[in-house]
Amino acid sequence: MKVASSMSLFLATLAVNLHRYGSCRAFSSLSGRLVSSAAAAKGSRDSAFLADDGDGKVSPSYQSRWLSRHATTVLSATVAEQTSAEAVEEDLPTNESDDELLRLRHTSAHVMAMAVQQVFPEAQVTIGPWIDNGFYYDFFFPETTDAETGETVPSRKLTDQDLKQIKKRMDKIIGADHPIIREEVTREEAVQRINDIGEPFKLEILESIKTEPITIYKIGNEWWDLCAGPHVESTGKLPKKAIALQSVAGAYWRGDENREMLQRIYATAWKDPGQLKRYKKMMQEAKKRDHRVLGKKLDLFSIQVS
Repeated sequence: MKVASSMSLFLATLAVNLHRYGSCRAFSSLSGRLVSSAAAAKGSRDSAFLADDGDGKVSPSYQSRWLSRHATTVLSATVAEQTSAEAVEEDLPTNESDDELLRLRHTSAHVMAMAVQQVFPEAQVTIGPWIDNGFYYDFFFPETTDAETGETVPSRKLTDQDLKQIKKRMDKIIGADHPIIREEVTREEAVQRINDIGEPFKLEILESIKTEPITIYKIGNEWWDLCAGPHVESTGKLPKKAIALQSVAGAYWRGDENREMLQRIYATAWKDPGQLKRYKKMMQEAKKRDHRVLGKKLDLFSIQVS
């Protein structure tokens, strides 16, 4: 077996040429575009760039000529694309620059947790912070027992369809415009409330809180969590069409592989649907510029058998 050397030589030459432009940030984008252009050349005289001449070698001089023909055009297009994406990113608010956005995301996390427990009553909540582009919440789904058969039911694995159900319930909670109520309680009362609802993870969280009194935030009188805030005044302040549930991932409780495996729901939230649309566009553009996606999609990397 021999590995075709064309692409490795190409990328090595590409790296050297990129230093002339002094743009590390554009490397992934530019390399992806150049590789894409090379792949599009299949069937033309440029296809020799991706195919060896029978002995696994490609003329370096040919590569140099190919780069000189294509680099300027591709670089110009890439820089324009990169500039457009950065403009979109700069146009979007951040948690640091917009306190209202941070509050909105924090309350959205609580609403999502409430929705999950309404749709799946066996779910136990752990932590749910805001993050750069939205928020996440970690849930534990224990094994349950079928009421009719008495058989053990394995812990639930969340699906895309489940996320749709959860989002639908979130919209209902938002539409109800429940007030967000801050309450201070003693440590002893917090322990009692946690035991009453049977959520052991909350007890561990409570143990890590060293200050008193203990603060909790309630969504109306229907749901609550240990929390320091901040939040919006009511669920009706949340723009339901600017919130999107994105994906589910696994995470160990406290990052300890010997502890329970949790399911983490990632979501994004913005102040209006227009911001959400721009964020999604930015993510799509970033994915298109990912050279790993391009390489796999275009089948650019291969092993030749002789």
